[in-house]
Amino acid sequence: MNKLEYRKDIDGLRAIAVLAVLLFHLDPRYLNAGYLGVDIFFVISGYLITRIVYMEVMSQKYTFINFYVRRSKRILPPLYFMAVLTLIAGYFILLPLDFYKTGISIVGAIVFASNMQFALRTGDYFSSDSSEWPMLHTWSLSVEEQYYFLLPLALIFIIRFKKINLIAALSVVAIASFFLAEYMSAKSNLAGTSYYILPTRIGELLVGSILAIIHARGIIAKSNSNILTGIAAATLIVTLIFFNKQLVFPGFSALLACIPIALIIHSENTWINKLLANKRVVWVGLISYSLYLFHWPVLAFARYILNTTEGYLHLPLGVQAICLALIFGLSTFSYYAVERPLRTLNVVGVKALVMYFVIPSAALALLAVGVVLNKGLPDRLSTDTIDTAFQYSHIDKSQCPSLVNLGCEGGKKDSDKEILLYGNSHGQHYFELISLLATDSDMSVKLYASGGCGLKDKSAKCASTQSAYLKELQQSTDISVLAFRWDNDFEDNEFLTELDRVIKLAKASSKKVIVMAQPPLLTFSPSKIANCNRLGIDCTQPEAAIDDLYPSYNDSIKQRVTQLGAEFFDPFATIKDSSQLYDDDRLLYSDTDHLSVYGGRWLYQQVNEQASTLLKF
Repeated sequence: MNKLEYRKDIDGLRAIAVLAVLLFHLDPRYLNAGYLGVDIFFVISGYLITRIVYMEVMSQKYTFINFYVRRSKRILPPLYFMAVLTLIAGYFILLPLDFYKTGISIVGAIVFASNMQFALRTGDYFSSDSSEWPMLHTWSLSVEEQYYFLLPLALIFIIRFKKINLIAALSVVAIASFFLAEYMSAKSNLAGTSYYILPTRIGELLVGSILAIIHARGIIAKSNSNILTGIAAATLIVTLIFFNKQLVFPGFSALLACIPIALIIHSENTWINKLLANKRVVWVGLISYSLYLFHWPVLAFARYILNTTEGYLHLPLGVQAICLALIFGLSTFSYYAVERPLRTLNVVGVKALVMYFVIPSAALALLAVGVVLNKGLPDRLSTDTIDTAFQYSHIDKSQCPSLVNLGCEGGKKDSDKEILLYGNSHGQHYFELISLLATDSDMSVKLYASGGCGLKDKSAKCASTQSAYLKELQQSTDISVLAFRWDNDFEDNEFLTELDRVIKLAKASSKKVIVMAQPPLLTFSPSKIANCNRLGIDCTQPEAAIDDLYPSYNDSIKQRVTQLGAEFFDPFATIKDSSQLYDDDRLLYSDTDHLSVYGGRWLYQQVNEQASTLLKF
C-alpha cells in the first residue's frame, strides 16, 4: 500500500480553488464560474481524507476518536474565530432581523447543519439577498463534515464485507448522486435545495475518494504525461471562465471541474504539477482555509452596508481593494495565530475533543442563541422615540417570533369569530394591520405565513405552511385573507393557476375571502439607507421613487380574484406619490417591498374608516 506523502501541488490546487471562489464573490464578472472552486475543494478533500482513513482502516489503526480529533484541530479553531468576529461585526452592522438570522446560521454551523438551514431559506445561492448572508459559505463545511461522518462507517463496512467491491460500490453511489443532482437542479422548486445538500454533492467528494483508493491500492500508476495534465488544466480554465451558471447545476456539469482536478492529482512531475508547487502558489494554498472562511463575511458585510436596493450590488473598486486588504490580513493572522499553532498542539483523545469542540462550541452557541432569543437585540439600535423592533422589522417578533408562522395569534384572541391570514412575508407584514382591524371588529386572527414562499413554491417549508393553513381552513373560518407578493408572478400562468385553486378552497370553507394588494414597490430600501447613514456613511438617495410596475401587478391580480368572487382590498389606493409613504420620524417600510410594524400601524390609521365594512360578512 502506497504511503501518503505531502504534495505541494495539491496545496497549489487549493490556491486555485480559493482564488476562483474569491474572484467570483468579489464580482461575478471577474470569473464567470468561480463558484466551482468549492467543487475543486470537494475533490481535493475527498482524496486526502479518504487516503488517510482507508490506509488506517486497512492497517487496523483507525479509531473514530483519533480521526475526529484531527478533524477538530484542523477545522474548528479558525471556524470559531471567524464566527466570533462575525457576531461582533454583526452586532454593530446588522439590523435586528438579519442579526437574528445570523445567530441561527452560527448555531447551524456549530453542528455542521448550516447547509440544511440555507436549503430551506429564501432564495438560492445565486440570489441577490443571499450575497449579504455573512455565514452562507459554511454550507460547504457542513457538507464535508457530514460526509466524513459517513465515510469511515461505509469503508469499514464494505471492507469487512469482502463480497462487495469497494470501488464499484462507491462508483454506484457517485453516479446516483449525479443523477439525483441533475434531476433536482432541473426542477425550479428543488434547485435551491439541490445546491446545498449532501446527497447531491457526495458524488463530487467521491471522485476524490475513488481516486484515493485507486492510488492506495496501486491499481493504476500515476501519470507523468504533460499532454494529459495540460488538457486537464485547459479544460478547468475554460470551464471556470465560460461555464454558464444557467446550466443545470449541480449535476453532471460539475464533472467539468471534478474530472480535470482528479487528473491533475493523478499526475506527478508534469509542468502543471511543478507550476502548482511554486512557493507563492503553495503559500496561498496553505492559508486557503482561512481565506475561504474570512472572504465571504467581509464581502457580505460590505454589500449589506452599501446596498440600498433589492438587486445584487457590484462593489466599487475602492471598496473591493479595502475588502481584499481585510480578507488577506484576517486570513494571514488566522493562519499563523490560530489555525497552525492550535492544529499542531500536542493534545489528544477525549481531552482534545473537550478543548477543541465541547467547550468552545458551547460558549459560541450560548452567544448565538442569546442573539436568537433576544430577536437580534433590537434595543441596541433604539432611541427615546424609536423602537427598532418595530422600525426595522415587518412583523412584531414579540408576538410572532418564528420565521415560519403556523397559527400565530392576533386581534381579539378570545373571540369566536376568526380570520385566517395566509401568505409569505407579505402575509406577515399585514399581520399588524389585520390584527388592529380585527380587534375593532371583535375578531381573532391566526397567521399562516413563511417568508419566501410564493404560491407555486413546493419546497418542504412552503408546502408545510400551506398544508397547515388548509388544515385550519377545513375547520371552517369566517374570513380568509390572502397576502403575497404579486410583482414577480402576476403574469406567470402556473402561479395564477395556484392562486385560483387556493381562492376556491378558501371560498368553500370561509364566509368571505379577501386578497390584499401589494404595497407600492420602492426602488430602494429606506431601512438600509437609514442603517448606512447610522454607520457614518453617506447613503442618501434621491427623492423616494415607486417602481414603474406599480400598480399594474395589483390591477392584474384584482381582475383575476374578483372574477372568482373574492374581494380585493388595496389600502394604498389613495396613495398618489411616494412622499406619502414616509413619516417624518419613523420608517414605514422595512425594505423595498415590506411595511415595517410602524408602517402597519400607520396604514391602520389611514384606512380604518374605509375598512370598517371590510371584515363584515
